[in-house]
Amino acid sequence: MQTEYLLSIVTVTKNCAGTIDKTLDSVAAIKDSRVEYVVVDGVSTDDTLERVRARGSLVDRLVSEPDTGIYNAMNKGVVLARGRYVLFINGDDRLASEGFPTVMPLLDVGQDPIVCASMRVMNTAEGELPAVPWKLPFFCTVHHPALFAKRELLQQWPFREDLRIASDYDFFLRAYVAGVRFRPVPVVTALHWRGGASGNVARSVAETRQVQRERLGWRYPLYCIALAGYRVCKRLGLVRKI
Repeated sequence: MQTEYLLSIVTVTKNCAGTIDKTLDSVAAIKDSRVEYVVVDGVSTDDTLERVRARGSLVDRLVSEPDTGIYNAMNKGVVLARGRYVLFINGDDRLASEGFPTVMPLLDVGQDPIVCASMRVMNTAEGELPAVPWKLPFFCTVHHPALFAKRELLQQWPFREDLRIASDYDFFLRAYVAGVRFRPVPVVTALHWRGGASGNVARSVAETRQVQRERLGWRYPLYCIALAGYRVCKRLGLVRKI
């Protein structure tokens, strides 16, 4: 049995029967001997598990057990993963295979702790969202369905389970402030549909501010001043959207 992979793709599911087949199809389109696929299910009560099991050898590891939330399940996926890098793709999103021939050689070289590609939002007017790590102190401008992180980094800094929406942003900002190198790649590797827990705008804003206060520390007021100034200039038409 293979014990080491270049990339582990992890899908966290719960009652995703209506969308999981498209996710599985997209994983099948890029899977080869370098790629491991892990599914962590939160005890689905629809036929999600049957659809996953029907794919046979596509899924290398499957667990179905209760969890305390999405980040608890994602941490379980990291524990199960055997790849040098880990990528999370939601059970209602899809991989974009055309971007992987650009990303996989970078993972093979292994110089970059985080490789971040672009994500295309399919159900809003946002369109393609590139990864822009330098903006992380202001906004969440890298996107977990298109972010490839070294497994050792995710083991060092597990996702916080006290947060319900912004724990991925907490991981990104923590890494950025610590000086971890992000490698942006201008190709799309994920297709995303907005909705779910992240659609709770009030909670998302509150958790984002909490993360910024905690991770930026004494710098947080300075970033707030800079952001306020940018917004004033934007309203006056003096700057473009950053």
